[in-house]
Amino acid sequence: MSSQTYYNRAAADWANQNITQSVAVTPLFSSRLGRIFTYSLLLATPGFFFFLGLVAIALGAQDTPTRYGPFVIGFLVLFPCCGIILLGFYIRRGFPKSFDGTGVNGSMGVKHPWSKLYYMNHVTKHTRAGHVSRQVKDNQIELVFEGGKVVVPPLIHNHAAIWDLLGRIPAEVRDDGVKRNVGPGGQPTPEEALMAFLNAQK
Repeated sequence: MSSQTYYNRAAADWANQNITQSVAVTPLFSSRLGRIFTYSLLLATPGFFFFLGLVAIALGAQDTPTRYGPFVIGFLVLFPCCGIILLGFYIRRGFPKSFDGTGVNGSMGVKHPWSKLYYMNHVTKHTRAGHVSRQVKDNQIELVFEGGKVVVPPLIHNHAAIWDLLGRIPAEVRDDGVKRNVGPGGQPTPEEALMAFLNAQK
């Protein structure tokens, strides 16, 4: 089926009947106060060096490195701090703001209708500390639409309820890009259930 005629009727009908009001997807620490606190922490280091420079000038320091060195260091440190803030904005633009009966509302005002949902991809997070590797199954969910991808991050309010909601939407499900085998009614096959149980014991 070409993209021009693709229509996920099952997902569109299910959402229209079952998502009767908007469901907000709110990342943790995303309040205005939380953002101000985070940005303040990031900018505290260059701000400290600028403050040292002002103190040096106020005390009448004559040595050039002592007088202007803190300003140079603060200016250099300011670049990575601002880069981290901009990176955060860039990452968050792919997050959803809410779900409703018609589709997913993106953080940048983009609307993705459920009828154009291709599949949901459950992504595993891989971390390594020293010589120990760790996997976090189902760390985030990628909703892949005809018009783009929306990422539902793990650190959100009402995590369990939103994961349960997405799990009931009739659409193809993948695990790290591999199509999940499901039985009648969208339930995992006995083999899939066994593998899920064994993975949970790791």
